[in-house]
Amino acid sequence: MRLHYICFRKNGFALEEDPIAPPGCRYKLKSVPYSKNTMFGIEDVKALISTLSDGDGHGECSIIGSYKQDSSDSLCPPRVRAMLASRACRSSIMIGDALGRNEMQKILDHLAELKSPWNCPHGRPTMRHLVDLSKIHKRSELKMEM
Repeated sequence: MRLHYICFRKNGFALEEDPIAPPGCRYKLKSVPYSKNTMFGIEDVKALISTLSDGDGHGECSIIGSYKQDSSDSLCPPRVRAMLASRACRSSIMIGDALGRNEMQKILDHLAELKSPWNCPHGRPTMRHLVDLSKIHKRSELKMEM
């Protein structure tokens, strides 16, 4: 726990150590993060401990690290990832939203920085195949030859 204290703080958990308490009882949960209607608690601490023990302790928060090509040293509990994924999708551009050319270019530039630009964190597609540009190019070449 002591090695990953900063990770718990970054996730909003305040822990208090009692060095004379028996093993397994040395840390008390003093405060938990909350966000709008979501209250985190001991199960999220356990999930974070499990995540830390499963890997090398240098994992990524799925919204930040898994989608960006640069890695992050910020681990987060699964419920945090789910909450962030939900918020990201709800605040996204939706089908039918009008965009200017600059906005479209900015989105493409941001997508180019992602590891997995094809899907949102929930798995929904972020792009739609509209036309095969190679076929259009071939058609225009044929017209030019005629």
